[in-house]
Amino acid sequence: MPLWLLYVTITLVAYRITRLIVQDAFPPVGVPRDYLINWWSPDDEWIADHPKAEPHWGALGRSLRYLFTCPWCMSVWVAAPVVYVFTLFTSVPMPYAAWIVAAAGTGLIAHNLDD
Repeated sequence: MPLWLLYVTITLVAYRITRLIVQDAFPPVGVPRDYLINWWSPDDEWIADHPKAEPHWGALGRSLRYLFTCPWCMSVWVAAPVVYVFTLFTSVPMPYAAWIVAAAGTGLIAHNLDD
């Protein structure tokens, strides 16, 4: 497989997993994600539905909420295991470069395709 095609494949896999984590409404992923996001840092709508809700995590919770809603941020963390798995099954030259390329490519795809 040509190197450029391998990097494109890694980037597309990282993009799809990132989108699944950050944005998709698929219930087995969306419901726990939304619950965790609102538990870390509740917004006004969630507090209205859960009157005893309080921010449990402070600044860390706001940071985790931002991480799980930002495709650029999440793509860095998703790309690392994607590159690792590809390295186990194929020969990925310069895996650290592949990690950076996949994270940047995922962010660019998300920026241009998603709302």
